[in-house]
Amino acid sequence: MLAATALNFNHCPWPSVNKGLIPMSSATDNNQSGLNALSIKGGKTSLNAVEQIAAEYFGIAGKASTLSSERDETFLIETADSTKYVLKIANPAERMDVQHFQTQGLLHLAGKDIPLPLPRVVPASDGGALLALPFDGEPRIVRMLTFLDGLQLHKALRSSGQMQALGTALALLGQGLADFRPHVPPQNLLWDICNAGTLRSLVSHVDAAHQPLVLSALDGFEELADGAMATLPGQVIHNDFNPHNILVAPANAALVTGVIDFGDMVEAPLVNDVAVALSYQIGADNGIEDAITMLGAYDAVRPLDRLELDCLPTLLRTRLAMTVIITEWRATLHRENRDYILRNHPVALAGLRRLADDSDAALGAFFRQKIGDFK
Repeated sequence: MLAATALNFNHCPWPSVNKGLIPMSSATDNNQSGLNALSIKGGKTSLNAVEQIAAEYFGIAGKASTLSSERDETFLIETADSTKYVLKIANPAERMDVQHFQTQGLLHLAGKDIPLPLPRVVPASDGGALLALPFDGEPRIVRMLTFLDGLQLHKALRSSGQMQALGTALALLGQGLADFRPHVPPQNLLWDICNAGTLRSLVSHVDAAHQPLVLSALDGFEELADGAMATLPGQVIHNDFNPHNILVAPANAALVTGVIDFGDMVEAPLVNDVAVALSYQIGADNGIEDAITMLGAYDAVRPLDRLELDCLPTLLRTRLAMTVIITEWRATLHRENRDYILRNHPVALAGLRRLADDSDAALGAFFRQKIGDFK
């Protein structure tokens, strides 16, 4: 399967904040890491083993239960006094330098005074944040985080106030990461919009009726990548602001109580974060109105410039196509996890169809007009 879907990550159109170009290793392991993390199955760890790890390596005795996850094994640990933690066992394809990058991002945010609840790193008993432990003869990375209470956004009723809160939360998160200047490891994450051009080789896995929509989006992305994308302002971004990673108060769905899962964090154009967030709203009922409300709230905290607004429609359409392509491909690889993998597919496909009759230029003008209405 991997040989049939080998991806070319040699070109990323956006210059890094810290370097001339985002470094792309020629090593096979690095070039295939983004693909392997989504295609390789990790082993199943017993709850008893998870409880032993939590007690032995983190000094936390508790009852383990399984949480849903795309790539890693993720567990809830609840102690006798009802304190909750999250223990994550990384997919075997995940690299230590990438996990370190994500951990450093959480530690950086912990030192910022932003009014947004985020997971905190729980150190192991030896003081380290990441452990490499053997599982069936191969090392896997283990870490622990604090647990955030709340209702996942996809289970909550939508409202205009909720969209405003989401836009504000995303902008605050971006502000918190704005001065995060780590060593950025070379990683070829399939969920990075910068790597969208590599997905053409996976389009054959997409339903034939959907292929014209996703191919049109990839065409638009490649045109942007050869032009204006290289000059977009950028930084480290969350890159996965989706309704499964956002928590709200059960009694007030317009109150964000947490943002979780920094596993797709990358260095990229900042407006990519906006495109990712809007892609989960645009295909829903009242999706255009909700997207504009979210965009206005984001812009009130971190104003978007003309270039970012002009590029946003292409990036939004690209992210929608990525969701359709990657989820349809992965659903054929992991049939046992098909429902979870395809959870965001319907709204992405609906979003692509909703935008199909409008050019990126027309959508960009529409966004600029609406953002102007908020000022």
